[in-house]
Amino acid sequence: MILKEQAEYLLKDDTFTTVFDIIRQEQVKKFFKSSKSDTETREDAYAMSQALNQFENIYSKVQSLMRL
Repeated sequence: MILKEQAEYLLKDDTFTTVFDIIRQEQVKKFFKSSKSDTETREDAYAMSQALNQFENIYSKVQSLMRL
């Protein structure tokens, strides 16, 4: 479980949020640059995007709890 202090640290860490955004952008590029027959690359990009989405959902829940 993420502790409140850890979540606060991540929320304020510009490096963390920048890296997160870069990873997402790279996955979108991989998806759109893949050839029609390159399903593996698209599936990998999709899986990574789903993992990032799941992370964001958990992150948002922690943010909500921090406001209480």
